[in-house]
Amino acid sequence: MKANGLFARILIAAVTAAPCLRAEVPMPLVAAFGEGEGGGMADDASLYADGTRAINESRWSDAAGLFDRVAQLHGERADGALYWKAYAENKEGQPASALSTCGELRKKYPRSHWLDECGALEIEIRGKSGQPVSPQAESDENLKLLALNALMQQDQTQAVPILQKILTGNQSEELKSRALFVLAQNHSPQAETLIDQIAQGQSNPALQVKAIRMLAIAKGKGSNDILASIYQKSSDEKVKRAILQSYLMTGDPAKLLEAARTESNPELAKTAVHTLGAMGAASDLLAMYRATNSAQTKEEIISAFIPCGPKGVGPLSEIAKSEQDAQLRRKAIRNLGIAGGMSVAPTLVETYQKNPDAETRRAAAQSLFLANDAHDLVTLARGEKDTAMKEYLVQQLSLMHNEEATKYMMELLNK
Repeated sequence: MKANGLFARILIAAVTAAPCLRAEVPMPLVAAFGEGEGGGMADDASLYADGTRAINESRWSDAAGLFDRVAQLHGERADGALYWKAYAENKEGQPASALSTCGELRKKYPRSHWLDECGALEIEIRGKSGQPVSPQAESDENLKLLALNALMQQDQTQAVPILQKILTGNQSEELKSRALFVLAQNHSPQAETLIDQIAQGQSNPALQVKAIRMLAIAKGKGSNDILASIYQKSSDEKVKRAILQSYLMTGDPAKLLEAARTESNPELAKTAVHTLGAMGAASDLLAMYRATNSAQTKEEIISAFIPCGPKGVGPLSEIAKSEQDAQLRRKAIRNLGIAGGMSVAPTLVETYQKNPDAETRRAAAQSLFLANDAHDLVTLARGEKDTAMKEYLVQQLSLMHNEEATKYMMELLNK
């Protein structure tokens, strides 16, 4: 089984952008790594198990000795034993010995899957000792990224140009994406300039959308002007959508409102409206609703009031009472139950009782169902004289897992 500790360390390094420190190895993980492929001699297996126990108990000197004995047997576990010997030596405060042991592993077992593990250990040791770390010298992309993280901590002036070469070179998109994330954790003027360039599509259009999101996270409100400039210049729908969604992170309802009002692309206008809803900008959405004559835009705004939560209840109530378009009015009534829950039950009951229009009454009943208000639905059903409407109310109640609804169902069955 190939060790997956390297992948865990890469994630830790990328997320924290801290010096490339190896994580402590959990007991189950060490135990799992102790299981070699195949059988091997009994002494080999027994010594390896003793070594893993020593690692788990932080007995570094014992572990180094035990794994050295396993390596000298030249069995199936020998390459893994050399790695764990190096690991223990480093923990014991003997980095030079650890580097020497990794060199032995590389020489004796050039195809071992433990080479990546020793490579990561070497990068860590050199990073701690202040020795130059050369990402270019690493052929494996994972190790290259670890080396870049270490170099970023040691010498940013060297690291940023190397990251730029990766981002503009022929490396895989996965490595470029990781390199961009590492770059975003650095707040030097050079790093910020490079991210700005990528966000504008100058260095790598394929990474532009990711750079836009990272720019918004890293700079917050400070990125709004750059994002607005990119939005105006770009004709790429994906880029423009990413910018609109980034305004949620930077907290800029004004630019979203402007896009919602002026954007000729209906899909982008829709994105702007719904992002305003996610931002809780209910008053801005209501002002826009009042100003527009587009039924489609109004319908999207009514939907956007739902993520506004309690802030959306007032606007939805106003639309439910005053909107002349029956379809829009019914949509607002239905959304009231989702946005307001039981708090809007009196409004929904009043809407049901005062409207002669059957479809509007159905919308109010459905909204009560969405608000999980079985009590008012039962009350309305008991007093309803219209057979078709009563059937609709009973249908809503039949879908509810509610004691009062179930009681009413039993009443009807026993009549």
